[in-house]
Amino acid sequence: MRSGKLSFTTPILVSLAGIFLSFIVIAVLVTAGQRKELLEEYHGMNHNFAHNMAVNYTQSILRENDYVLNRATAFFAHDDQLDATVSGDRDNGLKLLMQLLALMPSVSSISLADSQGHYLRAPQVLGNNENFNASSRPWFMHQAEASMFNHYTRSYTDFFTHNPTVSIYKPVIAPDGKLKGTLAFHLDLASMGFSLRTMQAPMPGEFFIVDRDGKVMLHPDSGVLFKPYISHSLISAMTSGENSLYDEKSASWYYYYSFTNPDWFVIYKVSASTLDARVHHQSMLISWGFGTAAVMIILFGLYLRHSSRTVLMNIINAIKTGDVQRAPKLEAMLSKAIESNKERERTWARQATIDALTNCKNRRAFDGDIAALMNDHQPFALALVDIDNFKSINDTWGHLNGDIVLRNVAREGMQVLQPQGISLYRYGGEEFAVIFPQPHSDDALALLEQWRMKVESRTWREEGLAVTFSAGLGEWHMEPLNQLVASVDEALYRAKQQGKNRILQVSSTGGSNA
Repeated sequence: MRSGKLSFTTPILVSLAGIFLSFIVIAVLVTAGQRKELLEEYHGMNHNFAHNMAVNYTQSILRENDYVLNRATAFFAHDDQLDATVSGDRDNGLKLLMQLLALMPSVSSISLADSQGHYLRAPQVLGNNENFNASSRPWFMHQAEASMFNHYTRSYTDFFTHNPTVSIYKPVIAPDGKLKGTLAFHLDLASMGFSLRTMQAPMPGEFFIVDRDGKVMLHPDSGVLFKPYISHSLISAMTSGENSLYDEKSASWYYYYSFTNPDWFVIYKVSASTLDARVHHQSMLISWGFGTAAVMIILFGLYLRHSSRTVLMNIINAIKTGDVQRAPKLEAMLSKAIESNKERERTWARQATIDALTNCKNRRAFDGDIAALMNDHQPFALALVDIDNFKSINDTWGHLNGDIVLRNVAREGMQVLQPQGISLYRYGGEEFAVIFPQPHSDDALALLEQWRMKVESRTWREEGLAVTFSAGLGEWHMEPLNQLVASVDEALYRAKQQGKNRILQVSSTGGSNA
């Protein structure tokens, strides 16, 4: 009995069993929690991709068409400009519409009709328009239907091309309230969807845009345009502005973002098996780690038992011989807490606010930073910067060189702005935004001009390549954000109109000054 009390074996084995069982319970709980956390993180990444595809790609194209349509209808509404274009000198009218068409790469043709149905189309169609009745087309606006807003048609068959199409249209209303006619832009959905091919999704899936009927409006594969792609029941379940849902029939997750005008849905579809495979792979790595740790615990427990017996033997020998020797120490080793999770969180947080291509902040960071300034009523100035002729650069030197241009223009800007503690944001496509908080708002024009000159004087590797940008700049006067952005965007548009490669400021009266 005394020998049993002097033995280290029983307490060591009991302690080891308790530690091992506790480790198993903790490992199971941590693995289950980590699996749930990974699934939520992947859902968040897919949500962000659908959001960015809607806001940074689709919305920017639609907003550009809306802006040009508003400006064009305002032009045709004054005096007798619409009648002179449609019924007067049709050749000059056709040239005017073709100049307007050149401003919009996502529009295939333009139709202009007066209230009696007389029309002019650019490009002109000859030979098969004898039976054409403009007043019967979906884009024609009758008096009782007239409103001041832009409208999108549902998909319909074009009379001239016999192909499905979608049009954005607006009534031309004179200042005295009389309906003069309708201006319609017929969208080139195939070219609009071309850029989708270059988008890199966070995981294998399919991304596209459908209308309320489930027909494809934009897709990387132009061959599926206007085909039914989503069931009515699934569309009806998309009741939130931005969310996700699981479809048991296709065993897939649908991450969506809905527009109201047009009534379209941006959708990113990911198979549940793909998502589960990603989560399972990460979970298996964690499980293998816990399994290896369990084996190490057993080995170290056995080593501890062996060492304790050795210590007892050394004590017995010391008592017998009187030679007190120092017994070997047993080091209880604890593995360090795994820091990879924290590092991964930092990486994901950075990826959520940093644009991967240009390394400047993204639109999500812009929305958060400007909202914080406005909530705190902190004065600031906002600049919107747009690379001139960027589509021509992509078409001439290719999208790879277009990406190089984006990176280098952003790099030049950050070299000017970052030493002042000012952030540069990629606002969307080839457009950047800069927020100048106090006290830098007074130096905003000088800093922008310094950036513009550096870009203009830069020498590029490609022979004949010259890059410039235009910008609009305005100060915040406690107005809503959309009003501020609209005024700065107007200044940018005027800079483009006045020859590009310049910066215009928003005046206190709402105009633009050089």
